[in-house]
Amino acid sequence: MRSMFDDPEFSGRLFFPQRVETRCPPDAIDLRTSAKGATLHLRWHHAVPDAPTVLLFHGNGETVADYDLAAPAYARHGMNLAVVDYRGYGRSDGEPSLRAILEDAPAALAALREAATGSFFVMGRSLGSLCAAALYARNDPTVAGFIYESGITDLAALLRRCGFAAPPRFTAAERARFDPRGMLPKGTRPMLVLHATGDEVIPVEEARAAFALAGTADKTLTLIPDEGHNTISCDAAYWSALVRFVHARG
Repeated sequence: MRSMFDDPEFSGRLFFPQRVETRCPPDAIDLRTSAKGATLHLRWHHAVPDAPTVLLFHGNGETVADYDLAAPAYARHGMNLAVVDYRGYGRSDGEPSLRAILEDAPAALAALREAATGSFFVMGRSLGSLCAAALYARNDPTVAGFIYESGITDLAALLRRCGFAAPPRFTAAERARFDPRGMLPKGTRPMLVLHATGDEVIPVEEARAAFALAGTADKTLTLIPDEGHNTISCDAAYWSALVRFVHARG
């Protein structure tokens, strides 16, 4: 059943596809995987043999290329980084919609699993947190843990940020398919919620809600003070929390 979240006008306001591409760096490989009606591009930075790999679903204005310079920081902390572009972003083809990127998330994880070694973690940043929530609800035992970074929890607030009036209530199908409030309680894998207290895009209250909703006892909420939506990873406390979470479970 189609939803308001399938409306092209909503997609046009939600997504800001970037077509930035870069040459694959040393110690990385580019992967391609088929999804329904599209081919997705992933880049796996694998400088640390057999180390845990964090699969990142990036923010809205970002692409795989934006993380070429971030990958060495992960390597310094004993982690590998994989990043996937949504449909219409970077080297991925197709047109983005909320339904499509959520349905594409399992294909991205499966493609990485075929190529990578070591344990796997799923990280969703900002818009990408919706992909992480969808995967979280699947309780995949091959995923050692989830990181919900600067994430979205309030679907009505997302609509308002896109310039729409939220409906009085969402349908049961919309809650099951799109709403983190419906997906997060279904998960039982370990969860780390990271959010900046000064986030000017997604209020910190959404992080507190994600933490409360996550259906696991093994969960941690780390709030980064004095940082914003795009500077959260500049704080040493961000890396301390991420490294501690991954290495304790990877």
